[in-house]
Amino acid sequence: MEGAAQGSFVGAVGSLGLVKRWMTPFLRVSETCPKRKKIVQFLAPYLESGLPVTIQLMGTHGDVLAETACRCLAAGAVGIDLNCGCPSGRVVSAGAGGGALKDPPKLAGIVRAIRNAVGTDTPFSVKMRSGFSSPEEVLEIIPRLAEAGADKFFIHYRTVREQYLPVPGREERLRRAVFAASPLPVIVNGDISSVEDGLGLAETTGASGLMIARAMLRDPWLISRFERPDVPSPEEGRRIFFEALERFRVRGGNKLELVRMMWGENSPQFRSLVADSELVGQRKEESRGD
Repeated sequence: MEGAAQGSFVGAVGSLGLVKRWMTPFLRVSETCPKRKKIVQFLAPYLESGLPVTIQLMGTHGDVLAETACRCLAAGAVGIDLNCGCPSGRVVSAGAGGGALKDPPKLAGIVRAIRNAVGTDTPFSVKMRSGFSSPEEVLEIIPRLAEAGADKFFIHYRTVREQYLPVPGREERLRRAVFAASPLPVIVNGDISSVEDGLGLAETTGASGLMIARAMLRDPWLISRFERPDVPSPEEGRRIFFEALERFRVRGGNKLELVRMMWGENSPQFRSLVADSELVGQRKEESRGD
């Protein structure tokens, strides 16, 4: 949800009671630890909701990630998640995100460093794809990371190389991941768009839970729908959610991206917003000419 789950989004979701806890988008960690001020600013909108917050980290240096994890806990996070799933070409080429799956021994070393730093009582999960090139890789990677100290896994069924392409075998791939992680919990992810689909996927794979991200923008009350039926329809939910976003002053590129994800690029809502953005740009150019 990078690029979407920013302050206005967090405020709107919290005001409508759509979630019970947070996992943040990933915080990029380079060769040095982020300063406390940056971590506090990153966590602020999530912590202000009053809900428990797990912070997602992404990087390649175990010692730096370990120290960053400790600073995040000191700033108010209650759990740590390591992103090993982002398929962005730039991220992967640097060995971070999904690129970390190319070197399981090194990745296990990073997990061990974080676990040693945060102690045994801190929830520490890994969010990952089913493999880098092949979904069979999960059978090697998950046991390594479990032995190194991960206590929960969030698994997207596609491999890193598959990006977001339509691929078959979702249930079988996720069932394999659940088997590899046993007895640790696995939260499954990928193309879950309805209560019926989610419940069926959990039953056929033996997963401990479901992770829903972008589908929530198309149906803001989707997570709530698992517990109670008396919630707004997807279309009505989008309208209510967008009004909440406006109250929290969603702006610029963030607004455009959220509307694209909620209604699609061919929708009247998105085309109208693009037209308004282009008009604003033209007016700025004209004012410079004056």
